Amino acid sequence: MGLFTRKPTQATITDDEIDAAARGIARDDSTIADQLCDRAGKDSRSVAMAILARSVDYTPQG
Repeated sequence: MGLFTRKPTQATITDDEIDAAARGIARDDSTIADQLCDRAGKDSRSVAMAILARSVDYTPQG
């Protein structure tokens, strides 16, 4: 396998990054979530769902 025939590796998104994006979504700020979904590439849907699911934990109830 030559150097120019390798496929790029998929970005690794950590739980801490998902938590930060979820806190942002709970505060009505989607900047970090948008950046993570862009980095995720083909996995952007699953990353978005993980962020949304975790944002429930940070959303004020009442």
